[in-house]
Amino acid sequence: MLDPAHIDHATVKLADFVDTSDPQSVLAEVKMTVRMAHPDMDLKFMALAMDDAARLFRGEFPGYRPSNTKYHDLKHTLEVVLATVRLMHGAHASGRSVGQRTIHMGLLAALFHDVGLIQSEDDTVGTGAKYTIGHEKRSVSFVESYLQQHDYPAEDIRDIANIIAGTNLSQKFSEIPYPDEEMVLAGQVLAAADLLAQMADREYLEKLLLLFLEFQEAGLPYESMFDLLQRTHGFYAMATERQERILGGVYAFMGPHFAERWDLPRDLYSESIAQNMVYLKDVLKLGPDNYMDKLKRGGIVQRLHKQVC
Repeated sequence: MLDPAHIDHATVKLADFVDTSDPQSVLAEVKMTVRMAHPDMDLKFMALAMDDAARLFRGEFPGYRPSNTKYHDLKHTLEVVLATVRLMHGAHASGRSVGQRTIHMGLLAALFHDVGLIQSEDDTVGTGAKYTIGHEKRSVSFVESYLQQHDYPAEDIRDIANIIAGTNLSQKFSEIPYPDEEMVLAGQVLAAADLLAQMADREYLEKLLLLFLEFQEAGLPYESMFDLLQRTHGFYAMATERQERILGGVYAFMGPHFAERWDLPRDLYSESIAQNMVYLKDVLKLGPDNYMDKLKRGGIVQRLHKQVC
C-alpha cells in the first residue's frame, strides 16, 4: 500500500496503488475508501462476500467449477470492485447523495457481476466463455440464490439484480426499473466501473488476446486476435459515448476520489486508458504478422505461443 505522503505525483501509475490480484488488499482499500464517506459503516458483509467470491472463482464453492475464463477472471472482478468504490467515494466527495445502502448494494453487485461465466460442477463442456452472451442473467440467478441464503430482503436482491443488469451493453439502461436516484447512480457507477477497470488495466492490450478466445468460443464474429485489436478503437469510441450519454458522466468522479484519498489531482483511469489507446496505434502499425512483438506485459503472449506449439 502506498503512503500518500511519499507519492511522486508526476510518475505514479494506477497499478501502483493496490495489488488487484489479492482479494485482501482490495478489501482493505475498499474499507478505507468507504469509511472516508461513512466512518461508521459496518463492512462485515463485504469481508464475507469477498471470501465467498474468491472461493467461487477458485472452484472451492459448492456446486461450481473453477473459473476458466482468462479475461473475465477474479482479478478483473476485483478491479471492477475497486473502480466501483472509488467512483462512489468520488461521487460523495462531489456532493452527491451516496448512502450506506447504496454502497452496500453497489459493492455486492460489482463482486458478483460476472459470476454467470462460471460453470456448475456438472457442466463439463467447453469453458464459461460460452455464456458470454447473456451471462448477466446467469450472474443475477446466482446472486438471487446466494443472497436468499444470507437472508437479504427481496428489495435488496431486486436492486442488486438491476445494478448488474446495467453492465449489459445490449440492455437499454433507461428501461431498467431502478426505484430511486441513488439506485440509478449505483447502476451507472457499476456499468462505468466495468468499462474503466478493464480499459485502464496496464495489460489491457495483451488481455484482449485472451478476450478473443472467449469471444471465439461464444461464437462472436471476430476473425482473429488482430481483428479484435483493430476494432478496439471503435469500442473505445462506443464506450466513451456510453459513459457520457447513458451513464451520466460518472467516470468524472475518479478525479475527486484521487484528490481526497491520495491528495493527487489526477484521474489515473482516464490517463491509463488514453495511454493504452495511443500504444494500440503503434501495435497495429506492425500489421497482422508482427503485432505481438509489442505486446510484452504479463507474459500473456508467451503463454499463448506455448499453447499453440
